[in-house]
Amino acid sequence: MAGQPFEYDYVIVGGGAAGCVLAARLAADGDGSVALIERGKTDNNRWIHIPATFFKALQTDADAVVSEPDPSLNGLRFPVPQGRVIGGGSSVNGMIYMRGQARDYDDWVSEHGCDGWSYADVLPTFRKQERNTRLANEYHGSTGRLVVDDPSAKHPVAGAIVQAAIGAGIRATDDFNGATQEGAGWYQVTAHDGQRQSAAHCFLKPELGRPNLTVLTGHAAGRVVIENRRAVAVECHDQAGSAVLIRARREIVLSAGSFHSPKILMLSGIGPRDVLDRHGIDIIHESDQVGRNYQDHVGAPVTRRLRRPIGLYNAEKGLNAVRHGIDYWVFRRGLLTSNLLQAGACVDTGGTGRPDVQYNFAPFAPGAPGQPPLAFHAVQVHPMTMRPKSRGRLGLRSKDPADAPLFETTILADPEDMDTLRRGVRLAREICEQSPLKELVGEEVWPGGGVSSVMGSNTLDDAIRAQARTIFHPAGTCRMGPGGDAVVDQELRVNGVEGLRVADCSVMPALVSGNTNAPTMMIADRAADAILNE
Repeated sequence: MAGQPFEYDYVIVGGGAAGCVLAARLAADGDGSVALIERGKTDNNRWIHIPATFFKALQTDADAVVSEPDPSLNGLRFPVPQGRVIGGGSSVNGMIYMRGQARDYDDWVSEHGCDGWSYADVLPTFRKQERNTRLANEYHGSTGRLVVDDPSAKHPVAGAIVQAAIGAGIRATDDFNGATQEGAGWYQVTAHDGQRQSAAHCFLKPELGRPNLTVLTGHAAGRVVIENRRAVAVECHDQAGSAVLIRARREIVLSAGSFHSPKILMLSGIGPRDVLDRHGIDIIHESDQVGRNYQDHVGAPVTRRLRRPIGLYNAEKGLNAVRHGIDYWVFRRGLLTSNLLQAGACVDTGGTGRPDVQYNFAPFAPGAPGQPPLAFHAVQVHPMTMRPKSRGRLGLRSKDPADAPLFETTILADPEDMDTLRRGVRLAREICEQSPLKELVGEEVWPGGGVSSVMGSNTLDDAIRAQARTIFHPAGTCRMGPGGDAVVDQELRVNGVEGLRVADCSVMPALVSGNTNAPTMMIADRAADAILNE
């Protein structure tokens, strides 16, 4: 591949949450030069930084990877939006700060052999990164770079849903990241003083003045060049379409996410033989697990109309928009400082002693991925699987790096996942019938009055399949493990080659029980530790 060569000590592919943390750490704490490569653009869109406008940021700074027709969804496709901007998902997400359960990480050790990744191992990293405005104890840090705050401008309808959930028998909690995750209450969020606290804002931005850090936006990585079984360079194309070769003297780290990290590995000759042979790619290292083990949290939101116009519909239009704009730009207060998804619950619906359904409570009705919110005043009590059993697979459509990966999923194929969502929908309906929420809501929009949620209801199953949607948490496609059959080892080094690691959500052997932004940043920080210690 022709192209102007650049050379750095460390080359990081992917400027999302993981890449921002990793680049900042290596530049600040290491003695080498660092290049961060991002296919998207810089995070200068105002909608990114105003917490309440994250739906607009999703429409302007994200694109979706769309599955093949999914037989478990009656042939529907399963789109999964991905941030295409510095900060990645942390620049476009709903800003919920949740780490998952302690047992998630202990299971990585006991069930998947990932020594060094227990909860006791990862908790110090979470605490080191965190600057919590309210909590400072054995679970929370108060001096880190990532500002974690209570939600601002708490909406009374969200508060009514919390009280209804407690009325349905769910315990109250004021900390989903403490001694226990279970309960209903207000989330803590990565938004503070009207500013989104993305990985780009908190970790990368303070280091941008360093002479040893270079950020290359608009550079789409194609493949890693491997010589004598060592990763030595990354082939890219810049915004003008010109070829660029970026060499690494020490290491290359893929932080391109659960879709693009395995895609780059396969294009580089590291992956399943059947995929590489099909596209005429020379095999550097046969690694059958590359692209496999895809998993995601799946939701199906119970939606009710509000009897009165007290939700968030039309809040961004007309005089409402003027009032909220003045509140934000002049006084730094009000709705625009809010992340909107302010409250929720983690519930043990299966009686296992461990929450298996997470609920987001919303005083409006978010649409399906890529779609705007529904055009009326409504609430959603949104159940989602926490530890999905169903798995998918990524492959290649061609050797062309510009092509999206081949995405094959049966996202609700495992009966346990469907059963979990059935229980989630039943409890969501029960929450809607508790005071003070029941006095506020009217017609049920979904599943709808004609859909029964009693045991054995086929109408509910069909309704769930039609409504099932990503919770934006794809993971697992570059699985970490102790043996050669894993994609990466416990130090996140790619098996079969030297000088190459993966550090993002794709290395999770099993998805954590909750939002993935905080765990992704933790993984990146520990990757930096491993690199710097070597």
